[in-house]
Amino acid sequence: MNMGGHCSRRFVTCTARDRLACKRQHADSGALKILTSCHRTDNAGGENLAPQQTAVSVCINTVIKFLSTVLLGVGVAACGQPTPAPINEPAQVPPKNPTAWTGVDQTLDAYLKNAGGPLSGYGFAVFDRSGILHDRYGGDYDRDTRVWLASATKVPSAAAILTLVDAGLLDLDEPIATYIEQAGNPILWPANKRMVTMRMLLAHTSGLSGNGPAQAKCLLNVLTITLQQCAQLIALAPTLHDPGSAFNYGGADYQLAGYVATLIAGVSWQEFFDQAIALPLQLRSFSYGDPERVHNPRIAGGATANLTDYVRIMQMLQNDGEWNGVRVLSHAAVAMLQANQIVGMPVVYEPFSSEDQAKFDGYTLGFWITDPLQYPGSPGPEFSDPGLFGTTAWIDAGLGYGAVILIEHSMQTGLQMWSAVRPLLISQLH
Repeated sequence: MNMGGHCSRRFVTCTARDRLACKRQHADSGALKILTSCHRTDNAGGENLAPQQTAVSVCINTVIKFLSTVLLGVGVAACGQPTPAPINEPAQVPPKNPTAWTGVDQTLDAYLKNAGGPLSGYGFAVFDRSGILHDRYGGDYDRDTRVWLASATKVPSAAAILTLVDAGLLDLDEPIATYIEQAGNPILWPANKRMVTMRMLLAHTSGLSGNGPAQAKCLLNVLTITLQQCAQLIALAPTLHDPGSAFNYGGADYQLAGYVATLIAGVSWQEFFDQAIALPLQLRSFSYGDPERVHNPRIAGGATANLTDYVRIMQMLQNDGEWNGVRVLSHAAVAMLQANQIVGMPVVYEPFSSEDQAKFDGYTLGFWITDPLQYPGSPGPEFSDPGLFGTTAWIDAGLGYGAVILIEHSMQTGLQMWSAVRPLLISQLH
């Protein structure tokens, strides 16, 4: 499917990391300033950045230091732009037994229409710290197939936001009102929401209404208004409970979290995500929509990607924040993504059927935590991020592997495929 593109807007301006480095330096000096323009030239030795604002001209050394956490030799990853320098990507690990994955393949193929199943195609990959152990495309899917991720967007979005924590620009437990005020109060933030924090937003415990008639209408795929306008509508919508007192899954939390991230970074959400996640992982397809048309990207559920890109994000998280020698997130940030945030809290809403709700014990900052009864043979824990259209990713920390099922059908189908293939993987990798 043709998702549209935003190639002309990616990786060609002063990067979010540049801006964050400048903001961090000025924040440390007590004067928070935003880098609004600069130009850049790419060469084999890295980047030569020339800020155009005198207020931030002194931050160039900090920029270079900040960029040392990513590949300085990476070029511009956008169509019509210089392609990234070749990298030594982890090779696919050959199985000891060439037929080791036959049972997995047959189980997945049973879901194709030509076998009586519901799917026109699927993508699948299983990996560990050594690389891709096995991947497969069934039906009409191939390496270029992109799908709507729906709620499987949440973990990538949360990972991007946690780079701000690593940069020292965001405190998960500081009220987001602080960052709204520091940005000059671009939206009116009500007093009754004063104690809402970024941690609450990413864990769906803020009290904001993200489902049903009480939610802000801009969450219903209204893409023509701006993210800021949507954030204001969310701010004015009624709350369902006191901040931090209950779990209520929905889109409002991440929409607002993404908006606050753009205030801190000083760039659009897509540009921020590109520089925080897409550039170091060399993602080619991951997109929240063409920024020329989509002004209110769905932070919780509006991304599209192919299998390769989504697997790279999960590989990075399974490998404690590092991919192919590039550190994207700190160990501490990855640990945040694996810590249960809703222990003992009442549940207002979960997106699963009554049958499937019991399969999930907790929620982190984007990941669901699986009930151990669902993965006998593994010590666990297991973290997952299933989407409404069926794409499902999971990481088994106990056995040290992860997997992604990429489909565009239904959550029920994705969960069924996961349940069918999981015991085969555990048996293979135990």
